[in-house]
Amino acid sequence: MLLLLGASVTTHASDAVAAVSPRPLDVALEVVDGGWGGGTPSEIKPVLEAVIAAFPAAGTRADRPVEPLALRVRHRFGGPRIDYQRDRDGRTVIFLSARDDRWYQYVYQFAHEYCHLLSHFDRKRQGDDIVRDHQWFEEAVCETASLFAVRRLAAEGNSADASMVARHIAPQLTQYAEQLIAQPHRQLESGIALKAWYAQHMETLRSQPYLREYNELVALQLLPLFETEPARWAALAWLNPTELAPGLPFADYLDAWRIATPVFVQPLVANIQTSFGLVPPLAPSSIASGGK
Repeated sequence: MLLLLGASVTTHASDAVAAVSPRPLDVALEVVDGGWGGGTPSEIKPVLEAVIAAFPAAGTRADRPVEPLALRVRHRFGGPRIDYQRDRDGRTVIFLSARDDRWYQYVYQFAHEYCHLLSHFDRKRQGDDIVRDHQWFEEAVCETASLFAVRRLAAEGNSADASMVARHIAPQLTQYAEQLIAQPHRQLESGIALKAWYAQHMETLRSQPYLREYNELVALQLLPLFETEPARWAALAWLNPTELAPGLPFADYLDAWRIATPVFVQPLVANIQTSFGLVPPLAPSSIASGGK
């Protein structure tokens, strides 16, 4: 892992990208039959694989292969989630509630849970407790991942060289993306920047991390930062450190994330910090200028 600060962030960025070479994670994916209504595992699996292909393998190096990830997807009524407990054979389990041929729901739900997986969500578990500090931010980032996947696959499906799967699901995704982006609760009030909104709601976010409307508002503000350079989704691998420090202020939490990441994704985290009005210490102006 490269831990570079200051001016070196911009000086060696191209070298870092070449060294890390982000690419989709190698996932051994299984979709378990049952509960999908008119949907079948053979139809659902390629849609989920398309979502996986949209996200780079966090921290993957071209010269250092990553062991394939064993992932099992099951249906459940009541809402999607990722399980802290692995199956008996060691597979990570993701539950989705999508059914039938609602491909937009499969993409949206799976991208959110897959984001939790890439961010090492399970590191927050300490004994029988789960550290919830800044959980709202991880939820917002994973909502961003859902928006990103829906829009990305919609665009790919409408391209000239689209795969049959992409062409098949693109009309649904295009319409769904438009509906999501237009939802009023995702919009900031006119003239209000994210940093001002955050200053007003920071205590509520910390104490109630699963307020969906708040998380979805933040997600829409973060989306352009990821869509500009999708390779920077690789930063997720360092969102949850191996050793958590409960009670860490949000500013310190984001700064620890930025410092831990490889140099080529540090601008993303720095721009997120600036968007929340939290200027990164010692960050060069070329990095910190992307926020609002």
